[in-house]
Amino acid sequence: MKRKRKLPPYGTILAERQKFLNLPFLAVVCMGQDAWNSAKRWNARGENCAMVLPPDINPEQVIWPVNGCSCVIEWSSGPDSKRVVALARCLLTAGAELVVVWPRFVDPNSPAFSYDATRPLGERWVQCREMTRVYHRQTGGNHVAA
Repeated sequence: MKRKRKLPPYGTILAERQKFLNLPFLAVVCMGQDAWNSAKRWNARGENCAMVLPPDINPEQVIWPVNGCSCVIEWSSGPDSKRVVALARCLLTAGAELVVVWPRFVDPNSPAFSYDATRPLGERWVQCREMTRVYHRQTGGNHVAA
């Protein structure tokens, strides 16, 4: 039996704004630890619309009302990078202008890369933590990678 797709939690707010072409400053998708409270805080600001991706729902099962929006994925500890990539692709496919992946659990002051002299030349700079990434709309979101 095929499951009917529906809006994510708090997605109705953004869907209603889409009807009147009243796009928010940011459309935020909160995922991971404390996602529900974070979405409530974003929505209290008024100029943004936040939604939640619960851990038991795949991003492909959801209708994302983000056409024409700038989106932020607020990634708190919990979900793995494959799930974040799948969500970013879904948002871009749904018409988001850009998607910023913001790993909240990362200390932005720590080095993003380290030098490993034991590796072959050209492969010595190794990523050692997640980074904030920005993806612009292109066909289908196929350019999104971990």
